[in-house]
Amino acid sequence: MRQILLSLLVSIPLVACSTKETPGHDHAKAASTQAPAAAPPPAPTPHDQAASTRPHADHNPRHGGLVTMEGDNHVEVVVGADGAIDLYASDAVRTPIPPKDVTGTITIEPKGKGQKQTLTLAPNEAKGSLSAKGPAPDKADYTWDLKVRGAPMKMTLTVPAGGTASLVDAPAEHPAGDHAHGSPHGGVVQSLAGGHVEVKLEKTGDITVWMLDAAEKLRSAKGVKASLRPVVAGSKEVELAYDEKADVLRGKIDPVKQDHVDGVLSITPAGGTATSIRFAFHLEGHAGAGHDGHGHDGHGHDGHTGHEGH
Repeated sequence: MRQILLSLLVSIPLVACSTKETPGHDHAKAASTQAPAAAPPPAPTPHDQAASTRPHADHNPRHGGLVTMEGDNHVEVVVGADGAIDLYASDAVRTPIPPKDVTGTITIEPKGKGQKQTLTLAPNEAKGSLSAKGPAPDKADYTWDLKVRGAPMKMTLTVPAGGTASLVDAPAEHPAGDHAHGSPHGGVVQSLAGGHVEVKLEKTGDITVWMLDAAEKLRSAKGVKASLRPVVAGSKEVELAYDEKADVLRGKIDPVKQDHVDGVLSITPAGGTATSIRFAFHLEGHAGAGHDGHGHDGHGHDGHTGHEGH
């Protein structure tokens, strides 16, 4: 019996380790019947990789709102058409900051009818936001005054009727993503009823607005009324004046220290209706040229990729 057991123990590894092929073995057929290996996850693009690792490189909204920045903190502001207000705080690389680490108020000041009111923002752990409920927005200034982990953050945003979604979604004939835009004058181009509008913000604070047709060719800016509010701490809305010689609109704010600035343009074309459009400007390494939400020169059609205004 002992001899039989020893014989079995010796023969098993010999069988398991044998490399001898059976007659007619088909490698191709065997390979085709094996389960395919799982596909590796897609490698991040250079832009996505940079945005995930560099402070202030990621300015995309997470909740469909408008992202702002002061110091090393970001706040995404969402104002619903029903008046619901949610503020989402995050750090320099957009890691969410718990609502318990943020306190503050938001003041709503209507530009037309209505009373100015200040609301206390309450933590909403389910959403991860600071929240409040105000009146349905109708072109009002929303000023949030926060302490984010002890650091102050105070900014003002003019919110049109419909809430911040009206700023995120491109207006008029061309929904966001419908077509690419050029940059005839080195600014940021957005769609507007009957054509386009191009805005250029310089590091010096100089603002220039060109009216463009559907083919992005220059058209007259005469009779157009517009103002721009940079989403920068302490900034005020600037009325833009018509420059008859150049046939453009011009204005000026204080010199821009930040590389990334959002601005809200309130514009009424000659004979048209008032519209508010969000513009995202990337000024790093440039004298004021605009970029789009993906960092490409001249494309400002960033309806769903909003950036921080600092």
